[in-house]
Amino acid sequence: MVRGKLLLILSLLAITILVLTVVQLIISVLLPGIGFSWGLFPFWWSWWLIDIAAYAVAITTLILAGIGLERFIRNRIPVDMDHLRSAMISTSTAVIGATIFVIAALAYIFGVEFVTTVGLIAFLFAAIPSFISWLISPALINLSYGCRYDPELQEIVNRVAMRAGIEPPKAMVADMPIPNAFAYSSPVMGRYVAVTRGLMKTVRSREELEAVIGHELGHHKHRDNAIMMIFGLFPSVIYFLGRFLMFAGMTYRYVDGGGSNRRRESSGGVLLLIAGIILIVVSILIQIAVLALSRLREYYADAHGAKVTSPRAMINALESLDTYYRSYGAKRWLEDSKIKALFIYALAEPFFGLEEILSTHPPIEKRIRFLENLMYRPIEA
Repeated sequence: MVRGKLLLILSLLAITILVLTVVQLIISVLLPGIGFSWGLFPFWWSWWLIDIAAYAVAITTLILAGIGLERFIRNRIPVDMDHLRSAMISTSTAVIGATIFVIAALAYIFGVEFVTTVGLIAFLFAAIPSFISWLISPALINLSYGCRYDPELQEIVNRVAMRAGIEPPKAMVADMPIPNAFAYSSPVMGRYVAVTRGLMKTVRSREELEAVIGHELGHHKHRDNAIMMIFGLFPSVIYFLGRFLMFAGMTYRYVDGGGSNRRRESSGGVLLLIAGIILIVVSILIQIAVLALSRLREYYADAHGAKVTSPRAMINALESLDTYYRSYGAKRWLEDSKIKALFIYALAEPFFGLEEILSTHPPIEKRIRFLENLMYRPIEA
């Protein structure tokens, strides 16, 4: 299986390179003035190469890092709430610290002014799409999943929110046949909790439904939407920095126009290119850490669901979900969904057997083991 997937990826990469080479040859025949210059590529052509190189580096890093980390995290779960909090703090600190270290190192090597300019551009590339999607996400989710306000569900949400000590969000029923629930919000459109028609039919008791709602209210209480959006910017900024430095390295002599100091210019371009590749590798590693933080936040939301009901109710709800998905093959909905992070039962599609490392949610069995550890203990979540 691993060999087949690797061959598929390499084949797609080879086809892409072949197509771009043919396009370049056609352009060279029709417009010979836009061909190669001094053995280097023109400005616009370099962007295509940067895309291919960046994706190739990212995929290779994911495979190697995943193979190295899979055994390490396979049986690791938080043993209690203190362990969970310390894991969230250390993971968050690692993400922030790594980003600061990378930017400081770049400023030392290339100068503060250059890194500030390129870094600002990279930040805008990363932040503007994320911020816009966050603002309009409730409208997109309601439209995509057919979410409608439900007064009866609102009464249940109100009761659970009262136990949680928070203002109740707007309760929605999603027009989906599979069991699922999700929390979403924006500073413009407010906060929502959605439950699917399938979940309303699948849960075996009102307490299970309240546990699932408690989990989703935990996301609102812990401000997970905003926190994960902010932490998602760290690897994105580093990634765009890497792409810009790779581009600068590939077009260094082209932009500089050559000259008598070509050897020094060439070494400067190579340094930029290498730095860009290293940044892309680092961005993937930071993204893996961000995904780990997301999984820890899911444990935290599970603890909140257990707090407002009971650990047993939360366990029963997760078991009901797991039974349904395994029995009815509903994982296809996860594969086809454009917003996988919204699924309370969510794993990334298989990628060299590294589902957990690339997922926003821990496996159900781990979540159940964590909740079992919380039984007969006070829960602060």
